[in-house]
Amino acid sequence: MSLHEVARRVGLRQPSLYAYIDSKAALYDAMFGQAAKALLDHVKSWTYSADPRQAVRDGCLALWNFADDHPVEGQLLFERTVPGFEPSPASYAYAQEFLRFNTDLLVAAGVTDPGDVDIFTALIGGLLSQQQTNEPGGDRWMRHLDAVLEMFFYHVDRQRQTVMKGRS
Repeated sequence: MSLHEVARRVGLRQPSLYAYIDSKAALYDAMFGQAAKALLDHVKSWTYSADPRQAVRDGCLALWNFADDHPVEGQLLFERTVPGFEPSPASYAYAQEFLRFNTDLLVAAGVTDPGDVDIFTALIGGLLSQQQTNEPGGDRWMRHLDAVLEMFFYHVDRQRQTVMKGRS
């Protein structure tokens, strides 16, 4: 969409739009920042179980709930749908805080290896991407969440046992 079209849709002339934004990249950045803050606020307002591993599952459900309710924002946050777009440090700060929030949930559940955090992110991001791409609004991929979490925590527990055996 051109900035001319954006201006037309919001009821402005294109030169007037530049009083608010100076480029499409600035518009995308503002949208990214708003979406990342909305996601962060959403997951922080979610109710989490006292059980750490159940709390990780709750965090996944909070993320998916947001993505279902905000599919366009989800695409902007989790996919590279705008060629060449990189969020500014200010906008990206909300995304980093979201990652820290989720990493804290994982650490409380016994996930301390940064590589395991990456694996978790890839697994959950993959399920979410499949859901959004192949069955938006459905639950086909979400139904696999418990099995994926079970496999993931099995891996984490086996790694911990291997480390403990090496120390004894």
